[in-house]
Order: sequence, then structure tokens, then C-alpha cells
Amino acid sequence: MGTKLFINGLEVFSNHGLFAEEKRLGQKFIFDIECLVDYSKAMVSDEMKDSVSYADIADIVYKTSTENTFNLLERLAEEIVKNIFNTFPEIKEIKLAINKPSAPIKYHFKECGVKLLITREEYLNL
Repeated sequence: MGTKLFINGLEVFSNHGLFAEEKRLGQKFIFDIECLVDYSKAMVSDEMKDSVSYADIADIVYKTSTENTFNLLERLAEEIVKNIFNTFPEIKEIKLAINKPSAPIKYHFKECGVKLLITREEYLNL
């Protein structure tokens, strides 16, 4: 059975980027995340202990983003994935998108950032 937990549009103000101004001033990042997890037990039991909390996933994304400063979004994505996999062994795959709407690009754009789709096995083999 393939069931997914998802959060779309989680906004976090943090300090990531190559330029000193980005690290000093910070900016908004928008996260979309999907976690493949077997919810079959929770579907029958109706007990939170058999599930994964959206709030806990959001907390990991928020804390990882605000307690660290990285040059690259790729590095931030890896740290978020690591923290989720380490906290929730029942999560088998993570799809993560990080949008940087104020990226220092001189052209008009709607969205830009990084997207990652990785299984636990792939992550362990990095």
C-alpha cells in the first residue's frame, strides 16, 4: 500500500545562500514535502501512535532550516531528509521541494529552487 503524508507551502524565514546579504538578512523559503509511509495500521486503529504527525515533520523542516545556515539549497535538502529519516524509521521515501522566491536573479520568475526524490535505501548509499 502506498500512502503519503504531505505538507505544501510551509513558509520558513531563514538564512541560506551564497551571498553575505542572504545570510545576514535572511529570506522566505517555501517547502513542499511528501513522505511515503505505510498508514495501514493507523487506518484501522485510529491511533496517532500508528501514524506520523504532520506537525512533527513541519517541526523538523522548520528547525533544520532555522538552526543552520547553508550556502546551497541542496545541502539544506540533504539535512532535512537526514533528520526525517533518522526520526521516523517507518518513512520509506521523501519528496522535497524548496522554493526560494526571492533568489538573487535579475530575471522575473515564478518559482526557483531544488527538488529531491530519495528513498531511504538511496540515502543510506550516498
